[in-house]
Amino acid sequence: MRPWLLIAPDWGKLDTIWRSQQPFPLWPVCEKTLLSYWLDEAVRQGVPSLSIEAVDRPDLIRNWLDKRDLWSRSIEVHSEPGDREDRDCFILHGLPYQENLPSVESAKDLMQRWYELQVESLKRRSSEMVHLDHEYRPGIWFGPGVRASADVIFTPPCWVGSYANIGPGCRVGPEAFIGSGVFLDEDVEIESSIVCEDTYVGSHTSLKQMAVQGGLLIDIKRGFSIEVVDDFVLASLGSLASKPILAERILAYLIAGPLEMLARIINNGVPPLEKNVHLSRSQTTTLRTYKKGSLCLRRSAWLRLVASGKMRLVGVLPRDEEDWEKLTPETRSAIEKAPVGVFALSDLYRCHSPKESEEWRHAFFQAGVSSGRGQDLVFRSILKLACTVPHD
Repeated sequence: MRPWLLIAPDWGKLDTIWRSQQPFPLWPVCEKTLLSYWLDEAVRQGVPSLSIEAVDRPDLIRNWLDKRDLWSRSIEVHSEPGDREDRDCFILHGLPYQENLPSVESAKDLMQRWYELQVESLKRRSSEMVHLDHEYRPGIWFGPGVRASADVIFTPPCWVGSYANIGPGCRVGPEAFIGSGVFLDEDVEIESSIVCEDTYVGSHTSLKQMAVQGGLLIDIKRGFSIEVVDDFVLASLGSLASKPILAERILAYLIAGPLEMLARIINNGVPPLEKNVHLSRSQTTTLRTYKKGSLCLRRSAWLRLVASGKMRLVGVLPRDEEDWEKLTPETRSAIEKAPVGVFALSDLYRCHSPKESEEWRHAFFQAGVSSGRGQDLVFRSILKLACTVPHD
């Protein structure tokens, strides 16, 4: 058996619909990533050594491998074409030995390929293979800890990830893929669709040829996505930190009006600057910022977004499309996970705008510890930040 070279397709630029934080080889296919299927196959084949060639976010692939004790030897990951002699080369655009795959030329093609991989994975699955999940009934697979009401109707083929909770009256399948930690409320129908892990789907919701992650709804058939802002319809179970708590919303509601009035006086009636920014992957808004005064006055209009539940008091600074494009894919993936806020860690270091060259470093650090000391440090300094007057 010769060594393997796995070549990851450079599809990051095509991912304009989902905007996944991971490169394609790390996308979930039922209970594991696409790359995992290839590594498992390499073990079964007794491959002596393996390397991965990846242009799109190779650091994330390295990090993923470092966190898993997959082989007794290291797996090389490099971003430049390497020596392909005396190696069996495979492109990571499908499951191992999957043939006759159509080309992926657009964002819509990419979403459809992802869905087709789920379907193919279930076709190959059998109870004789080693899985963490088990075949509940023919063609119906459950991960560990799944809970489902007695009246749920499962239509094969379908797969339900670990610790998913399926409420009464739900209809799951055919070709339904429910990620781990998902919560389906009562009377939910999932058919030919993907529900990513830790996602809540509200009652009386029907998904057909869709994919959802948190509040992001992807139409696989038509090739577009929208952000659902109503938490009772779709929501991320793991993103409570991105939503302002009730005390924040009440405080913002009470002080937004007086601060805006004072900001208008200090700015001599000059209207605030307006720009379109991203509050999440696909949700944008017009942000109004005054030019003069302390931070709490300049950003007083932002407090209305806190009061409406769209922004936190503390988080990374909001960015427009130009600011996002300047970030490396790895930095962008990290910062996208953090809540957007009125006051940021970068403000403590006199970086009050994403336009400033060092702001991204502070945002990257804050995103990495968004539930820890980075956030706490900003909260403890919030009065100081509110009174800070930036040097223009």
